[in-house]
Amino acid sequence: MAQNNSKEKELEKKLLKMQEQLLKQNEDLVNQVEQKSTELIKSERLATIGTMASRIAHDLRNPLTIIHTYAEMLTPEILAKLDSKDKEKWLRMQNSILDMDRIIEDVLDFARTSEIKKKPSSFLSILKLAMNHVKSSYGVAINLPENNVRVNCDSRKMEGVLSNLINNAVQSLDGHGEVNVVLSSDSEFLTVKIIDSGPGIPVEYLEKIFEPMFTTKMTGTGLGLVICKSIVEQHGGIISVSNKPTTFTFTLPL
Repeated sequence: MAQNNSKEKELEKKLLKMQEQLLKQNEDLVNQVEQKSTELIKSERLATIGTMASRIAHDLRNPLTIIHTYAEMLTPEILAKLDSKDKEKWLRMQNSILDMDRIIEDVLDFARTSEIKKKPSSFLSILKLAMNHVKSSYGVAINLPENNVRVNCDSRKMEGVLSNLINNAVQSLDGHGEVNVVLSSDSEFLTVKIIDSGPGIPVEYLEKIFEPMFTTKMTGTGLGLVICKSIVEQHGGIISVSNKPTTFTFTLPL
C-alpha cells in the first residue's frame, strides 16, 4: 500500500512538472506571437508611411529645387544691396531652404531600399567628407580623430550616418560645447563614438530614440536616426546611445 502511495506521489510530481513546463512553453509562445504581431504591424505601418512620404517628398523636391537655384543665383546681387539686418534675414531664408532639402532627403532615404554597395574605404576620408554637411557653430568645437581605419562599407551611406549623428550632437549643444569623434578597432570590428558635452537625452526618451517618427526637435521628420540604424544594421553592425556624456556608438565589421 505504501509503495503504491509512493508511486502515486512520484507520478503526481511528474505531472505537475510537465504542467509547469507546458505553461512555460505556452507563455513563451504567446510572447513570441505578440512580438511577431507587433513587428508585422510596425513593418506594415512603416511601409505605408514610406510610400506616402516618398510621394510627398518627390512633389516637394521640384519646386524647392527651383527656389534654391534662384536664391543661389540672386545671392551676390541681393547681398550687395542689403544692410546687415536684411542680409541676416536672407541668409536665414537660405538656411531654411537647406533644412527643407535635408528633411526631404531624410524622407526619401527612409522610403528607398537601395542596396548597400561595399568597398574597402578609408574611414577618416569618409568622416572628412561628412563634415562638409555639418553645420558649424562658432561656439562649438568638433574634434576629429587622427588615427585611421580601413573598413569594407558603402562610403556614401556611411557619410550620411556620420553627418547625421554629428549634426545632432552639434544641435544639442545650443551654440556652446564640444563634440568628440573617436575611432577604435580590433581584429574584427571598427567602433565609432560621437560624444557631446550637451545636457544629455531625457531617460524616458532613450528607448524611443531610434523609433520612426520620434523626435525631440521642434522641426524634423524623426527619421534621421532610424535611417542611421538601418544603414548600420545593413552593414552587419549595431548602434546604441548612452548618457553622461551623451554618446552615440556604432560598430561595423571590418
